[in-house]
Amino acid sequence: MRMRCGWSAAAVVAVVIVVGVMVASPVAGELARVEHPTKEDGSLAVLVVGDWGRKGQYNQTLVATQMGVIGEELAADFILSTGDNFYNDGLTGDNDTASFQESFTNIYTADSLQKPWYIVLGNHDYTGDALAQQSPAIRAVDSRWTSINKSFIVDSDIAEFFLVDTVPFVQKYWNESKFDWRQVAPRDTYLSTLLTDLGDAMSQSNATWKIVVGHHTISSGCEHGNTTDLVAMLLPVLKTYGADMYINGHDHCLQRITSIDSPLEFITSGGGSRAWAGKFKQTSDKLEFIYDGQGFLSMQLTMAEASFAFYDVTGAVLYSWQLTKSTSTNYGGAAAAAGDRAARSAMDAPVITLLVFLVAVAAATAAAEMPRMEHPRKGDGSLSLLAVGDWGRRGAYNQSMVAAQMGIVGEKMDIDFVISTGDNFYKNGLTGVDDKAFEEYFSDIYTAKSLHKPWYTVLGNHDYRGDALAQLSPVLRKVDSRWICIKSFVVSAEIADFFFVDTTPFVLKYWTDPKNSKYDWRGVSPRETYIANVLKDLEDALEQSKAPWKIVVGHHAIRSVSQHGDTKELLEHLLPILKAHGVDLYLNGHDHCLEHISSRDSKIQYLTSGAGSKAWRGVQTANTDKVEFFYDGQGFMSLRLTVAEASLAFYDVAGKILHTWMVAKPATGY
Repeated sequence: MRMRCGWSAAAVVAVVIVVGVMVASPVAGELARVEHPTKEDGSLAVLVVGDWGRKGQYNQTLVATQMGVIGEELAADFILSTGDNFYNDGLTGDNDTASFQESFTNIYTADSLQKPWYIVLGNHDYTGDALAQQSPAIRAVDSRWTSINKSFIVDSDIAEFFLVDTVPFVQKYWNESKFDWRQVAPRDTYLSTLLTDLGDAMSQSNATWKIVVGHHTISSGCEHGNTTDLVAMLLPVLKTYGADMYINGHDHCLQRITSIDSPLEFITSGGGSRAWAGKFKQTSDKLEFIYDGQGFLSMQLTMAEASFAFYDVTGAVLYSWQLTKSTSTNYGGAAAAAGDRAARSAMDAPVITLLVFLVAVAAATAAAEMPRMEHPRKGDGSLSLLAVGDWGRRGAYNQSMVAAQMGIVGEKMDIDFVISTGDNFYKNGLTGVDDKAFEEYFSDIYTAKSLHKPWYTVLGNHDYRGDALAQLSPVLRKVDSRWICIKSFVVSAEIADFFFVDTTPFVLKYWTDPKNSKYDWRGVSPRETYIANVLKDLEDALEQSKAPWKIVVGHHAIRSVSQHGDTKELLEHLLPILKAHGVDLYLNGHDHCLEHISSRDSKIQYLTSGAGSKAWRGVQTANTDKVEFFYDGQGFMSLRLTVAEASLAFYDVAGKILHTWMVAKPATGY
């Protein structure tokens, strides 16, 4: 058998002795303790990963690779595993070396990960031989593995880590025969002893940071939600003895929650392999960040402060924050930690810094204001762009022809960016961030040099039928750095402000009569609250705008004479705000056509550019506003702006101009 060793022989011997003593004495009067010194400068760097053991599948290997990269950058001292180490049913015994190596030793191979791994067990570990993971036989295979008597302490001078066995707390597990309760039953005695030992250890601790680690959540907005048994029994101990944070796995996500009645931080790092559960729950505490995909956590500690970062499978920083011992402050989320990581992206440094910021903002669905992105105009003060919608069909239905002509017109106009009006991937959006459709429908189609500019994107109803959050993920920008998709946001281009609005949740029938479709309402439900927030944020942003041109972009039409027609919910809720705040243009997709309609009672121009692929619906209806132009086939739109005027054109698949229109902006305004 192969033995891995990435740390000193003395440390190995010390831990092995402790392991041997404590496993032999399962009802100890105090928690076992492992000493792990800080670096010479007094700091400590730790990686945290959970719910990982799947023999490399479900992106476990990708996560492991990036852990190795970050581990080297930070000079990680050790790794914490938050449990569910071997799916689906733990190890069969301490001789199950094949499963152990296939899911652990052969996966986490980077030099930077050849450090101690301090382990708690998860519920899936308990459905196998739970004692096997504490066995010296397993450590003989890979000496990094450190799991002591199920609950123990890692003492690192400036911090003490209290690793707690949370599985026995969960009452419902005791009703199932598959759990291995050896050395645990009877439950009440085990839990009473564990809580007493934990309380004693925490009360005696003089460490600057007190960090409790378990498998199950205390507070969570993901699939499993709060663990009521831990809220009732463990949480009071943590509050009483001043724990700074509770770190867990169990929910297959990355999240940070702050307690509303204590300094506690609830941190989930359970994205080690299979994720994207797509199920969210309300929490009474404050949800600071949540990400439903795979990834891991880093933690850097000094006497004065703690710094944290969540990473995805590409190593991109999703979110970061800092705590100090005097105050607990979030220093701007992902933007604060983007610096060293920014070089990993293909986009220019100023753009990616802002993009990482927007990821953090997008995760906070109840943000007080719309995320804003600055996009400078040309040197002559003008701005040029293309708009296309309803396109993602792998090049079929003339998508490739439209893309080719967009490239030609884009070069002639020297465009600054492209707007996508939604329905980006037919018929059911993306299945996840690793869906090859992203490249096949987007990157491989819009290849012209002139189109290698930012694509500012909204979601359509077909995008919501897949993994809607996938299109918001920074993982896609690793694949194609042009992609910028946030549910609602502002692009400020000096002479014009573009307000991108997530219109799909407005449409009631998608909620009440989805027919055979399933909509991804994560981060949206409840509908009324979400819509109220979007409208308020939009109204605030419009009111604050000083730009000469105000342009609102959404997927659904307000006015249309094509198949779908007017969207009554937008007429009722959105249109009054646009009129009240002097919006010039409303640009949408949804109807697979090109059209221009002028409002009869305001200055608003309704522009549909939803003909990026499948079109020719053969439907044209009446409308009470003035129809300036309608074309039922494929094509796209261009728009050129100066301070004084706006000019637009619609093009077909051959690049032929079908319709043009120009309006001047009086110096005194409207």
